[in-house]
Amino acid sequence: MSCGVGGKPPPAAATPSCSGGGGGGSSCGATAPQYGGYLKKKGFVDVDRWYVAREGDSNLYCYKDQHQTSKELEKVDLLESTVLTDFGISPPALLIENNGKKWMLQTKEEGEILPWLKALEKSGVQCLEPTEEICPLAQSAKDIYGFDCKTIDGTPVNMDKYKGYVVLVVNVASQ
Repeated sequence: MSCGVGGKPPPAAATPSCSGGGGGGSSCGATAPQYGGYLKKKGFVDVDRWYVAREGDSNLYCYKDQHQTSKELEKVDLLESTVLTDFGISPPALLIENNGKKWMLQTKEEGEILPWLKALEKSGVQCLEPTEEICPLAQSAKDIYGFDCKTIDGTPVNMDKYKGYVVLVVNVASQ
């Protein structure tokens, strides 16, 4: 999902909601503080949609656009989901996984991710940072000199060979 294709999302505000319009109230005219904005749903075809997070409601609602909010196209229960942030792409994205379905919702600009994270937090959702597993040897290492590596041509080399030198280690992702 990504924010802001049609401009920056508006700040949180109390807006009317209807029971048929994606939750938030039992009847039309009820108000719930919410945060909404355009996010780009990444996939086979990237689609810009209007997403809304309501305070106290763990669902994220997807609408065709900000003017057609009488019925959601999609509703994701974020309490039953894993919600991560991906700052490895620019602009950043929300990564949501729920019952085998995955969504990547990308913001339009760097500064738009924080308001979304705050809005999700107000909805009761805990967003996690992605973690990488670190091998036990690397986790307990005091320096690089106990490691064996391969040179670009595949020749094994012990890093102890470079003790006393300034070393720059680069992973070039070659095979």
